[in-house]
Amino acid sequence: MKVDENRLFLEDLGEIVMSRGGKNIWLIKGITQHEAFRDRCLPEKIYVVDFPGRGPGQEFLLSRQACGAEKFLMIKEIGHDMIRLFERMFEGKVAQFVILWGGRPLDLLDANPPLHRIGLLDTTYIKLTRVEHEAAFRGWDIVESSFVGEWWKDETWIIMEECIASGQTVAHFTEEAVQFHRPKRIFLFPVCASLEGLEGICRICMENDIELIPVFNGALIEVAKEGVSKPFTDLGLQPRTVVTRKFYGDLCDRYQGTPLCWVGDIGDSIYKPEQYLMETLEDMLNVGMDPEREDFSLWSPIVRSDHFLTQFEASRPKIFSQVARYFTP
Repeated sequence: MKVDENRLFLEDLGEIVMSRGGKNIWLIKGITQHEAFRDRCLPEKIYVVDFPGRGPGQEFLLSRQACGAEKFLMIKEIGHDMIRLFERMFEGKVAQFVILWGGRPLDLLDANPPLHRIGLLDTTYIKLTRVEHEAAFRGWDIVESSFVGEWWKDETWIIMEECIASGQTVAHFTEEAVQFHRPKRIFLFPVCASLEGLEGICRICMENDIELIPVFNGALIEVAKEGVSKPFTDLGLQPRTVVTRKFYGDLCDRYQGTPLCWVGDIGDSIYKPEQYLMETLEDMLNVGMDPEREDFSLWSPIVRSDHFLTQFEASRPKIFSQVARYFTP
């Protein structure tokens, strides 16, 4: 495998500060001092949890084909594992804000075993909706559509969002939240996230003297300037995406050296699995992946159901004609 000489790896930017339960915790300090990131608004400290040996965190980023309950449970396991690693850093009273629907698997009220704290965790559920708006930044606005709970006056806040791409959703939430209360620190535990997605919330935290502590799963990802199917949203192996050298090889093998987005639309993967699987197959062909090299035995049984195949053929006949033989006897 030929590696771009200019590509940065976690080994170049950070150091392992702790290993626990088969997981390595990398700490990257002062990333904006590096030439490749000097133009970015990013926290002084960024943590990356690495699951070496194809642990669940890495497996998630290598499983674009996973969907439904399987994907939900993967996010839950990975997110709760990462949170437990940092529980000792939670100071004072702690509140979680679960951004629906993506953050639902990360809800700590559903953690098993529960986090060892007295009483139930202060919890608020908030639904933020993307509204198409051509004149707006990136072509959409974020609006609040429901809110259950309160703006807890706690020292530590955890914002539960499973995937952070452009970061507009998290930034919108934080900008609204600090009007009611300024916690001392905010934690983020996304299972897939970009550095670009950190910039908006980082700027807000700096302006309000709030410590931002982001904990990423396996990678510091760059958002594609032009995505596979939609602009600005794809998270694949872009030039400034940072992973370990070993994981880089695994990603290249899994996605055949293409820039395929590793996760696609996570919300759709959980709640609209059939649509998600069709989009995944279409994206794979669009970036030039060879279906002959794909192990379709690992895919959801949905792809072999009569309902899915009928719907697939009707909505994407060209794509269907290229891959249908892998799902039919």
